[in-house]
Amino acid sequence: MRGILAAVLFLASAPAFAGWGAIACNLQDAQCRASQGYTFYSDAVNNALAACGPGCQLMNWENNECIAVAIGGGTFGRAQGFFDSYSADQAALNACGNPECVVIRTACN
Repeated sequence: MRGILAAVLFLASAPAFAGWGAIACNLQDAQCRASQGYTFYSDAVNNALAACGPGCQLMNWENNECIAVAIGGGTFGRAQGFFDSYSADQAALNACGNPECVVIRTACN
């Protein structure tokens, strides 16, 4: 019985990744929108772009992982391939490379 309970607790604590996601941003005003949980890549990208609005571009996409975008000081950084939002955020800040950079959007599936 303990073995079954341990397995259930382990599965309950594992991250629940499900599907495609994307982040679209307008670099002029630092507005970003994310989409998550889509069955198809194209749906995730199109939803992020539509939610972001005119002047936005695809910044990052993911499938069952975490991504992040940081913007500041006239530059930006992206991170992809992480299994937790904290690691994705830190990698995006490092990629941005400017002390003024802040994480604008993170998405995890």
